[in-house]
Order: sequence, then C-alpha cells, then structure tokens
Amino acid sequence: MATHIGYGGYSPVDVAAQWYFSSDDLANTPSQCSSEYSSPDEKALTPEDEQERRLRGCNFIHNVVQRLNMHQFVASTACVLFHRFYMRQSLAKYHHYQMGGACVLLASKVEENKRGLKEISRACAHVALKGKASEADKIHETWERLLKRQEIVLLESCCFDLEITHPYAAIDALAAESGVPVFIAKAATAHVNDCLRSTVCLRFRPSVVAVAALYLAMGIHAYGFAGNLFASRAVELPANAEREVELCVMDMLDFYQREADAEKQQQQRTH
Repeated sequence: MATHIGYGGYSPVDVAAQWYFSSDDLANTPSQCSSEYSSPDEKALTPEDEQERRLRGCNFIHNVVQRLNMHQFVASTACVLFHRFYMRQSLAKYHHYQMGGACVLLASKVEENKRGLKEISRACAHVALKGKASEADKIHETWERLLKRQEIVLLESCCFDLEITHPYAAIDALAAESGVPVFIAKAATAHVNDCLRSTVCLRFRPSVVAVAALYLAMGIHAYGFAGNLFASRAVELPANAEREVELCVMDMLDFYQREADAEKQQQQRTH
C-alpha cells in the first residue's frame, strides 16, 4: 500500500528523487522532444498540448474513480503514476485515456481498493464515450485487453516503483501542530487534489506541497496566521523550503489561472 506520511528525512539512497524534476526537465519531456526514446519530430507536442493532454488524462482518472465510488487515494495515486509515466514515454505514442485507465487499475491494487478488471474497463468505456451506455457495452472487452497490456507498460516505465507519498498526512500533522483550523486543512487538501491535474507532484516533495497548500488556503480565506509552518517539528522540510514553497504556490496559482482562462474561453464559444 502506498505510504501516506509527511516526507521525513531523506534516506542515503533517495529512490524517490528520480521522480522529481526541474522546470527544464518539464520543458524537455519525451512528448516535446525527439530522440530514440521519444516521439518523432512530426509528433512532438507543444508545451500547451502536453499540459492539455495531461489535464484530460487526470480528469478521465477522476471521472472513472468517481463512477466506481473508489477512494480519493486511488485517484491521487493514479494521477501521480500517470504524470510519472509521461516523463518516460510520449503522449503522442500512448493515449492519455488508455494510460489513465491503466493507472486506475494499478492504483486500485496499490491502495487496496480493488475493483475487477471488467468493472474498471466498463467504467473507462463509459467515461471515454461520455455516458453512451449502449456503445460502451460494445467496447468494454476492447478496454479489458488495453488495460491488461498498458498496465505492464506502466509498471515497466515506472520501474515497478509503487511507493508513493501524498501530502495529506503532512497537512494534518502541520495543522494539528500549528493550531490551523479544520476548514483551512480541508481547503488545503482540496488544493492538493485539484493540482494533481498539473505537474506539481513532479516538481515538489509532498512536505513542500503540504506547506504550500496550507499557505494558499490561508491566503484565499484571508485567515490570519501568526505561526510559522517552516519551524515545524512534525514534518521535515528541505533546507531551501521557503523558496520551494514559494515556487509551489506559484505553480498552483498558475494552474488555477489556466483553468479559469479555459473556462472563460469555453463560455465565449458557447455564446
């Protein structure tokens, strides 16, 4: 089962370090670059295209998980696996819906919230076809074959590393230690869930994301906080935590701005 604790001390062999990337790394993903390991020139995506496909894939994951009444941890773990996969493979080669479904299948096992392959394949078909039940019933067997095949590709690309730490327990620990009210902790958790649709989980450690989400929630709710989360003894933070948290908050705000802009454009098209 995936670990749900605030990120503690960094081990001498920090296996998780392979899954954190710089902004330069994210500008040179397999989807955007051409090499023997990535997509051909004619299929290279723009940064905007990649962002959009990552967003659609994560929305697909959330919709499938909700349809199956599965735990939020399944969606969270599936989204992290999804983003990690596309740091090794190209969105031009592997469709975001197919890999999103494979991530749900694998995450359901990691989080011990299993559903049968048939059940997940039917949910994927239904979501992919936007609720057209009669058509979904015709292709669920195709989805079964896809999910079984893509789950293996997913495991291999993620190096069979299924130890995923989420920021939730760190949020709870920081809130309890610093006297942060429950509504702020819940708002911070919602920010984490929202931003799983972005690449925040590839940029920042869970402890950094937890602090950033709490400060963002405080700012949005105009909550006066006299404490200092950076002085926490409950959650260990990196030496450059203040700068990391600042960058993380900026990435979260950028995500919300992109979402607002996309919604505004959609409204303009429908009027």
